[in-house]
Amino acid sequence: MNRLFSFAVILVFVLMLLSGCGAEVISPSTPVDTTVVVRSDIRADSALGFVYYSIDGDSIAPPDSTATSAWDIRLSYLRCCGNTRNILIRLNSGNAGVGSTKGAVIASRFENLSTLPAGTALRNDDTLAPVIMFVGIDPVWVYQGAPNHTLAPSPDKIIAIKTRKGRLVKFQFTSIYEGAPATPTQASPIGFYHFRYANLRQ
Repeated sequence: MNRLFSFAVILVFVLMLLSGCGAEVISPSTPVDTTVVVRSDIRADSALGFVYYSIDGDSIAPPDSTATSAWDIRLSYLRCCGNTRNILIRLNSGNAGVGSTKGAVIASRFENLSTLPAGTALRNDDTLAPVIMFVGIDPVWVYQGAPNHTLAPSPDKIIAIKTRKGRLVKFQFTSIYEGAPATPTQASPIGFYHFRYANLRQ
């Protein structure tokens, strides 16, 4: 009887081992931190002509790093007040800098996008620049006509950016005027960048 009991215990143990060998172990996926980073009133240095921002570092890159891959997006200096339709914005893609940051303009509301749309081609060439720079086809900035003649970020366009470290984010400008007034005028100081970004699932 004892021998039979021992055999049964061993048999159950072996069956448990065998069933475990064929089981697929699924590890939980790493959660994505979707915290929205918000930056306000960032103004480019008039001497440098640009401000250099690091998404990987969540901070403005120091002036001595402008010729390195330590920044991801470059925002141009704009003279205060008046009408402008030319906002020079560049990624550190190997053309404007020595980095490998890539990007693409996506038609979406910021809050609606959690992953990069299928088929999106992130680019590191200069063809990305016009859709970020100018008001026109598929604009990131929308020109507001009379009576104020101002610029407003399109609420339906964001920029997907992939940094040199592989971080993928959705990036959107929210204003270009000092203090981000709800209704800016031509007298409103311009060239004060307001933007937000958050990680996308990859």
